[in-house]
Amino acid sequence: MSLVLPNSFACASRTALLDSAAPVDFRPLAQHGVPDLVTRQLAAVSRFLVTVSRVRSSVCADRSVDFTETLVKIPVRLGGQDRLFPVVTYVDHEYSLIRGYLLGFHKLFAAGAHHATLPVVTLPGLDLDLRDDGPRAGDESDLPPEQSLPFLLWTDYAVADARSHGWRTLDVEQYERTRLAFLECARPEQTVAGEKATVRALYETADRFLIPGTRALEV
Repeated sequence: MSLVLPNSFACASRTALLDSAAPVDFRPLAQHGVPDLVTRQLAAVSRFLVTVSRVRSSVCADRSVDFTETLVKIPVRLGGQDRLFPVVTYVDHEYSLIRGYLLGFHKLFAAGAHHATLPVVTLPGLDLDLRDDGPRAGDESDLPPEQSLPFLLWTDYAVADARSHGWRTLDVEQYERTRLAFLECARPEQTVAGEKATVRALYETADRFLIPGTRALEV
């Protein structure tokens, strides 16, 4: 069993930067077995990103799939470098679920009805309304620094001939952003992991890129 890579991606996304006066404990949303080096950092998070996306992705040379996903991304530090840890991702297509798991994402299946009202999302641990009240001034320089951090992924599986254990990072090639627009959030107060959090920035992007695979990290 193996993935046919590279895969191409075209995404239309809405991302919220949130912070919380009371630190949020994201450990209940994380997959079992994440090492303490990162788990400890998930226990009291005050700043994080949530992205909702509609995606078209190739799965082989002549086939593509469309899916919707919601990612909760936590800034962490590992091996002396800042990284972005996708603590949980909800997705509504089985192929994306399996591919993401093999790459190192903690993906959970959420039937299409849960994502039908994007950017309003009600899922385990999430009560989000990321609708907007119109445009807001902003450009590349206003993007939060977390937006450009490399992903930190954790793998621990042995399924048929597919085996992986340890920290990895995602390889991304031919990245191109074709749209960036900042928005006024209609409902700044959100609920994430049982805590109240406030939207500090809301922006939409459209981008495309290739994923050839992942690389092991030595930490």
